[in-house]
Amino acid sequence: MRSSSAFAAGGLCALILGGAFCPAQDEKSAPIYSVTVVSHNLVAINYQHRTGPTKIDFKGTVLLPYGHGVAVVETKKGRFEIDCKFEHLESPQRFALEYLTYVLWAITPEGRAASLGEVVPDASDKAEIRVTTDLPVFGLIVSAEPYFSVSRPSDVVVLENEVRRDTVGTVEQVHAKYELLPREKYTYQVPSPNSASEANAPKVSMDEYEALLELYQAQNAVQIARSAGADQFAPDTYMKAVQLLEQAQEFQKQKKGARSVVTAARAATEIAEDAREVATKRHDEENASGGGK
Repeated sequence: MRSSSAFAAGGLCALILGGAFCPAQDEKSAPIYSVTVVSHNLVAINYQHRTGPTKIDFKGTVLLPYGHGVAVVETKKGRFEIDCKFEHLESPQRFALEYLTYVLWAITPEGRAASLGEVVPDASDKAEIRVTTDLPVFGLIVSAEPYFSVSRPSDVVVLENEVRRDTVGTVEQVHAKYELLPREKYTYQVPSPNSASEANAPKVSMDEYEALLELYQAQNAVQIARSAGADQFAPDTYMKAVQLLEQAQEFQKQKKGARSVVTAARAATEIAEDAREVATKRHDEENASGGGK
């Protein structure tokens, strides 16, 4: 049962943001969020005229060579249902402590990246996700992310779709040029974790682990939004995210239950990403008009 699964809390609690969120963080801290544009090739499949299900594989990249998976894509009332199963999807924190989750993306031939959903590995490094999309032509990737509601993929791409011999559909080559978040730009610094203390860390249930994970994702999202100037360019939205994060932290302290913590934390994460996007857009507009320094 999920509720009886035990996970070590030590590694998770030694996260890059460890401790409570502090809005009054030093203004001179180095930025933790930076965007660059890179080119990436990916095979896409045109599923538009399919009337039955077809399978594709997922192959691990050099970052996760043993990772793999399979997906079944089927047309359902004008939409495309994608049922994915993954194996050997190791903890995203192997890439850096900032990375807390995985996200499944559809990439169009024009290079647009659409988030399809969060991929959460279990204790056996396996994961399943069933999602839908309106896109008729797309490639699929899985990337490690600092939180689930990111609006574009990081450059930590761990899985890519691969055409099988029995894949049915028109295969198209995608030259996807899209914005990626380079992992080396997350610059919060913490002391090296104490392996002995982590080994002796208390075990928590799956529900408690997921609540902690959501809480730290929310902290990542709020901190990243702030580093993008959300407190200046989108103050109302940013403060709403801060308040929701503080509410989630208070729920955790008061032991209100994992569901309450998760609900508030996920809301904080989504709103923080909205604030970050607004701030980035307004900052760019100000620079374009000559108002920036």
